[in-house]
Amino acid sequence: MGLALLGCMGALKELRCLLGLYFGVLLLLFATQITLGILISTQRIRLERKVQELVLETIQNYRMNPEATAAEESWDYAQFQLRCCGWHSPRDWFGVLSSNETEGPHVPCSCYNTSSTNDSTISHKIFFSQLGLLGPRARPRPSADLCVVPANEYTYSEGCARSLQKWLHNNLISIVGISLGVGLLELGFMTLSIFLCRNLDHVYNRLTRYR
Repeated sequence: MGLALLGCMGALKELRCLLGLYFGVLLLLFATQITLGILISTQRIRLERKVQELVLETIQNYRMNPEATAAEESWDYAQFQLRCCGWHSPRDWFGVLSSNETEGPHVPCSCYNTSSTNDSTISHKIFFSQLGLLGPRARPRPSADLCVVPANEYTYSEGCARSLQKWLHNNLISIVGISLGVGLLELGFMTLSIFLCRNLDHVYNRLTRYR
């Protein structure tokens, strides 16, 4: 919005300095996007390894620090939206979570497939758990308030690494199209700003001649 305001002010007031600044910032953004695209393409394996390390670290440290739960809540939301559990599989959670109600391995409520069961107690518990992920974090949750469920046939069996690959594959055309559209818009606005700057030069030269 600030960049658009800068370009509008430069065009309306016919100020070359603002138009030049607008062009420079757009060019910098365009170059940054191209650089990021190249880095992601060439360093894909390293990037995947880094993301895997961050996710597994988040799982291992799940709710250990009640004051720092942003990463955990983000991962819960990712599992809920992608319909997956863990990075490789639900086994990533085994040994991390426990419950006083039942024995055996447990997973977060975000791993539970509510559409595959009619258990109203668990569905009610998961509903309010996921509803909290849609809003701002109100307060840190102690371990006793954790929403966990037993790892059974009703939990998602696929890891999020695979689900994320499927999502990217299914939406690849949309992602590329949006990226190209944004790039073309930036090129168009840069061309327009140069055109306006050159026209201002012509207008200034004509006014000088008339004088």
